[in-house]
Amino acid sequence: MATNKMILESLSNELFIELFALFDIVDLFRAFYGLNTRFNSLLIHLRRYHVDFRSIFKEDFCRTYLSLIINRTIYLRFFDKEDTPYQCAHFQSAGFTFGQFDNIRYLTLENINLSLQFNQYFFSDLCHLHNLTHLKFIHCRMQGIFCDFFQDVIEQIWNLPKLTHCYFDFCFRGISHFHTPTSVSTSLQYLTILGNWWYSNKFVGLLKKTPQLRTFAVSLQTLQVDEIPSLYGFLPSFKNLSVKRLILYKVDTQRLMINLFQSLPNVNQLKVEIFSIKLDGNQWEQIIVNYLPQLKIFQMKMNTDLCPSTDNQRNEEKIDQFLATYRTPFWIEHHQWFIRCHWGVSMENVCMCVYSIPYKFGVSLIYEKELLDKTKSTCLGV
Repeated sequence: MATNKMILESLSNELFIELFALFDIVDLFRAFYGLNTRFNSLLIHLRRYHVDFRSIFKEDFCRTYLSLIINRTIYLRFFDKEDTPYQCAHFQSAGFTFGQFDNIRYLTLENINLSLQFNQYFFSDLCHLHNLTHLKFIHCRMQGIFCDFFQDVIEQIWNLPKLTHCYFDFCFRGISHFHTPTSVSTSLQYLTILGNWWYSNKFVGLLKKTPQLRTFAVSLQTLQVDEIPSLYGFLPSFKNLSVKRLILYKVDTQRLMINLFQSLPNVNQLKVEIFSIKLDGNQWEQIIVNYLPQLKIFQMKMNTDLCPSTDNQRNEEKIDQFLATYRTPFWIEHHQWFIRCHWGVSMENVCMCVYSIPYKFGVSLIYEKELLDKTKSTCLGV
């Protein structure tokens, strides 16, 4: 009796391409590359690749296979950790630069510790990434670099023609200030900048150079000198009308926050995380009415001291007085924005964590619930 045997090579190219998508990229090349010209062609010419170094443990992948798919790679992610150390060093020692990956769409560097040599080598040809749409620096430590050395990198990034999403989370040697680009980005729409210190006048320049910006997220830390009114009384009345969503982290200065609001009058979504500043409902109402007239979604978290502690009854009265400012028609009737307050006594002060509900912040409230053991809300039944 004749038997039909399935020969692997009898499968169609389309089926192989679907099958290859199930393989880890290292296993895929080790299993199929070099078997015959058909497999080589399928691997190199008919697929696009996501190269994630979090799952690549072997240094020889860079030296042996990466050059074969350099024009087919659309995603690169580096992540230095115990399981995958020195990925950037392997990439560098194999002779690669980012500019060689001219079809790349997504580039992410996470948990990378870069020296000055890495900076010069790694980013010298970012300007060639004409198809890049997403760029992320996540928890990158550039302790061998002063922020001034990064100016050229910022200029290259702002000149990328298709870049729409950019995420900066890095720290340099010394105090880090984000350098305002001199070029105008005609494509950048979503921008996050964390880990840097700011002066009010820097925002004006940044917003001018990013006219298509729709979502802006930034950690709003500043030096105390920025709080001197006369120093920045000359701030121009520039307004960016394209930004609709604003996310503020680590706000420790009301003045800097309001200066930013003045430049972004069309914001309709605000998410803000405040430390050591006490703003009651009346103050927030005045800020929103004066500077954010289009605001529809308001998400706020505020950790601060309310007043010196006296006794339990008086402390609770102070909390009630504070919460009453968030129970006005502006909050309850016009916007239906509600808040919750965790409070308690610490270091002879009434401390509180005030946040909008539902809670929309990534950090857990375990700390607040344990140390600030009393709670009240402006929303009945919550």
